[in-house]
Amino acid sequence: MSTLKLEALRIIHNSAVDYKGNLVNRNVMFITVNFSKPEIFETSFLPRNFLHLTGVRTKLNSTTFYSLALRDRLSEKDIDFTDDGTTAKKLDVLRSLMNIHKTARMVGDYDHSQRLLVTDKLAGTITSAMGFRKDGDYYMPNTALKTDVRIISKKPVQRIAATFLKSIQDDKYNELTYLAKGFKIEDDFFAGILKDMVSL
Repeated sequence: MSTLKLEALRIIHNSAVDYKGNLVNRNVMFITVNFSKPEIFETSFLPRNFLHLTGVRTKLNSTTFYSLALRDRLSEKDIDFTDDGTTAKKLDVLRSLMNIHKTARMVGDYDHSQRLLVTDKLAGTITSAMGFRKDGDYYMPNTALKTDVRIISKKPVQRIAATFLKSIQDDKYNELTYLAKGFKIEDDFFAGILKDMVSL
């Protein structure tokens, strides 16, 4: 097995384990500051979304790919890299993005500046981002990017004030995973959202 593919399979397996532990079958709600007012960005993470984040090409369907990755059963023949080098860049940041509910600091609307990138919204930091596409009531993850959110987002990029997590079957968010400095949950800024959407 090639060293590159061996390393890729290791990253994919470890990331799949993290994805299951942190994100799969969960909703993440980012509350951002938009001209001093709160704005909500709700996401949903399903098993089938994981493949798109890895950047690899495969003949396996997305659910089977995730299942095999989780059990460390993918082989070299199951994956290929893209010709443009994007697979390596995605794999470089994939593991860190499995903690996006704790690490993301900014949200932006994609500015469509990248010719081959199709996504709607971005969440992340100055070093990595996850892209999301709207699907029904939620935004679903569809790409991982080794980039600064601010570079490929429309201005202004919004600061994340708080991030909440819940299981997809729960009605309300029940776990606070990030709170920005300068904010308190008791602040009036969160009042309406907490009343309607959060149960801590």
